[in-house]
Amino acid sequence: MTARCRLATFVALLIVAAFPLLAEGTTSGPKSVLAYDLENGTEIMGILGLPLGRLASVRARIVKSDAKETDQYVEILGIDGKTLSKSLQLTFSVWQGGNLANRSLPLNQELSLRVYETGGMIGVPERAMKETTYVASVGWGFSTSIVLLYEEK
Repeated sequence: MTARCRLATFVALLIVAAFPLLAEGTTSGPKSVLAYDLENGTEIMGILGLPLGRLASVRARIVKSDAKETDQYVEILGIDGKTLSKSLQLTFSVWQGGNLANRSLPLNQELSLRVYETGGMIGVPERAMKETTYVASVGWGFSTSIVLLYEEK
């Protein structure tokens, strides 16, 4: 995923997170979430429109990328039987316990997959680079990716 895509993803997540605050009429600034809260019922909504970690059945295809960060993306065409108006391209990993492990994934072929979206912080905080040695980094932000569990038959 390019730095621009990651920034757009991060901004989208911030906007989604702000909607409940706007609905409550609160203008006191962004809401903080403690990492501890994520283990106790607070959910983060992913790009798929589902909470991170929620299993979903998707129609997707593996597509080539011209980005430096990855050579392939998974392009999501539909989620849980609903066709998307615009496909989503995300980085992915393959679950080693599923039927996709240790095999070459076909390019541009529509697949029915069982997946979940995961996320975490990536990059290096700017302050860390200023206080130490600068390293090449995509910046500091939250990013999500898809884990391909298995191909549904």
